[in-house]
Amino acid sequence: MIDIQALSQQRPIIVVGAAFGDVMLGLDCLPSSGGDVVAQEQDRQIGGCAFNVARALSRLALIPINAIPVGNGSWGQLVETEMDKEGLPVMLRHPTHDNGWCIAMVEPNKERTFITVDGCEQFWSEELLAQIPTPDNAIVYVSGYELVSPQSEPLRQWLLGLSDDKTLFVDFGPRLADIDPAFVEKLLAKRPVLTLNRDELALLQGVQTSTDDAVSNAQSFAKHHNLAVICRFDKDGAHVCEPELDPVYIPAFQVDVADTIAAGDSHCAGVIAALASGLALGSATQLGNMVAAIVVSKPGSDGAPNREELAAFQTSQNADSQ
Repeated sequence: MIDIQALSQQRPIIVVGAAFGDVMLGLDCLPSSGGDVVAQEQDRQIGGCAFNVARALSRLALIPINAIPVGNGSWGQLVETEMDKEGLPVMLRHPTHDNGWCIAMVEPNKERTFITVDGCEQFWSEELLAQIPTPDNAIVYVSGYELVSPQSEPLRQWLLGLSDDKTLFVDFGPRLADIDPAFVEKLLAKRPVLTLNRDELALLQGVQTSTDDAVSNAQSFAKHHNLAVICRFDKDGAHVCEPELDPVYIPAFQVDVADTIAAGDSHCAGVIAALASGLALGSATQLGNMVAAIVVSKPGSDGAPNREELAAFQTSQNADSQ
């Protein structure tokens, strides 16, 4: 059992990436090419991988360095309002682009499909990145969404240029196949912590396998590259693979799922919060499972808990298991 109230930030956290406008639609099925389906607008929220992570960390009273650009248009105004509400001071203001936005389509099985309009999160510059403090021993979160476009080359070089005392925490996400393999190899040489769901594991390994084989392959990958891999299997829990150690299974917390928007982001936030508080990766992944379970039990991306909500959830889950 994790002492939630004892979480205490011992390491700086830098969250770099995107804040996005999310327009959420519920629909019976995705349209085919040329088709026409009816949807219901469920909500409009500010999300984006990095903002979801930063917001969840802030609600747990671990305040990250907010390296998320705020755009120069209407979405940027909404992003700044949400950052202020979450106690995340604006550090980066983008001079030429607004924040991106997306349509999140949620099917009856709770799966979500995105259509994304890129914004300032894809247009990095050395001048913008130079404004980000990089304190010693920091944990640096980055999403694969910002590692694809040609305009993100300054960010890729900034990441590769970070000193070795930093711990990179990389969530490649579904864009893994689109990231330059040469850059991926250079990034792996910096020994990041990787977090991957079952589809991303298949992309990384080049083959779709059973869960057992995926974990075995991830363990071999971790040993070969001398880094840690978190394998996320949603309702089936997670496995932690570290060099020279056997894989460790971390069970999932069972909840009624509203949708899976921000599930991976919230998991990242829980893991990073625990790592920054000095917990081992296995315990950190357990906290990630807990935060993600709470988020998926609520609609949209804005379900991250505060400490009191997290502690109450843990208590209720322990009571249910007895």
